[in-house]
Amino acid sequence: MKFIPFLILSLFVIIPAFAIPLSDRTGLKNKFDIDVGNNTYVIETVANFDIQNVKFDNDTLVFQISSGLQNNLVELQIPQNITKGEVHLFLDKQKIAPKILTNQKISFVTLEFEGNGTHTLEVKSDFTLTEEPKIIPNESPDMLTILAIAAIGVAAGGVMLYKRKSKIIP
Repeated sequence: MKFIPFLILSLFVIIPAFAIPLSDRTGLKNKFDIDVGNNTYVIETVANFDIQNVKFDNDTLVFQISSGLQNNLVELQIPQNITKGEVHLFLDKQKIAPKILTNQKISFVTLEFEGNGTHTLEVKSDFTLTEEPKIIPNESPDMLTILAIAAIGVAAGGVMLYKRKSKIIP
C-alpha cells in the first residue's frame, strides 16, 4: 500500500528531469521609452537574456545585450512610426534574417541567435523622419510675388468679363 504513493511521487520527480531546461525558453519582459524627434515611443521586448540599454541613434535602434546562455531568443515589438519600410537587423555588425510580422501599428520581430556574452543588436529601416518646415515669424512675404499673383488675377478677370460682353453684343 505504501508503494502507490511512492510511485505517484516518483513520477513528479523523474519526468521533469527529461524536459527542456526552463531557463532557455523563459523570457523577461521589458518596456523601453525611446525619444524620436518630439515624440516618445515604447519598445517592448521579451528575451531570455538581459537587455541593458536601448537607444535611438541616427535612425537606428541599438540594443545592448548581455547573455549567459548559448541559445538566445528575443521578441521585439517596435512601433511603425520608427520602422516604416523594410527592416534590417545586424547582430555585432553582421546582417541577420529574423522573422518579421507587421501591421499598421507595429513590427513584431522574432530572433534566435547563438553565443553568450555581450552583443549589440541594431535595427534599421528604410524610414527616416522628416522635420516639418519651420515658419519664421516676422519674415515679410516677397511683395513682388504677391503683386504678380494679384496682377494675373485681375487680368484673368478682365478677360472673362470681355468674353461675356462679347457674347451679348452680336
